[in-house]
Amino acid sequence: MIDAVIIEDSELARFELEHQLKAHPRVRLVGQAGDVDSGVELIEREAPQLAFLDIDLPGGDAFVLLERLVHVPQIIFTTAYEHFALRAFDVNTVDYLLKPIEPERLARAIAKLDAEPEPTPAARSPDAPIYVKDGEHCWLVKPREIRLVEAVGNYSRLYFGTHSPMIYRALGAIEAQMDPAVFFRASRSHLVNLNYVDQISPWTNGGLQLTMKGGGDVEVSRRQSLRLKELLSL
Repeated sequence: MIDAVIIEDSELARFELEHQLKAHPRVRLVGQAGDVDSGVELIEREAPQLAFLDIDLPGGDAFVLLERLVHVPQIIFTTAYEHFALRAFDVNTVDYLLKPIEPERLARAIAKLDAEPEPTPAARSPDAPIYVKDGEHCWLVKPREIRLVEAVGNYSRLYFGTHSPMIYRALGAIEAQMDPAVFFRASRSHLVNLNYVDQISPWTNGGLQLTMKGGGDVEVSRRQSLRLKELLSL
């Protein structure tokens, strides 16, 4: 069973999609919303595994909504505008449906869920994807793919793959979302994924220097160096 929500500003479109979903008993509808604010509230409250998400919404758009989420479910975009398709697929969605939604097309989108392990709230918790938007570029990034997070004022820069976008979120808020067994606060400005540490070297004033896989060095403060040595039994 997959818990799903519909976020769509048209009441008629919500009704039509709800009706079509009755042909797919594996998908259980747990809520509906009609704008960005209520959509964020609904997803954070119900923690669905799937969201049918309209792109053009009151209070912003689907990409604004995704940026505000802590836990991002799988997404099936629904919209009347074909020009959104390329941008939508930049965030690794399950599928993209043009309205009016054809029953056969909906069935194919849901079939794609069958090809993936069914998500559960427990499975989403330490590795729930983070929605990242930088200009016109969007990503859904698994925490395990992030090797380093760097504080830049009120923003944070995330390093993953060949990308290093900034998001408007404090480093402490990101740290709270991460698995403490994997991510270590090296200093006030850096949060590192220990799985990406290639080398640990002594540094000035009793600190340490981390050489990261993929390039770059991170200095660890003296206090945090003691914690890291204890954590890693150095």
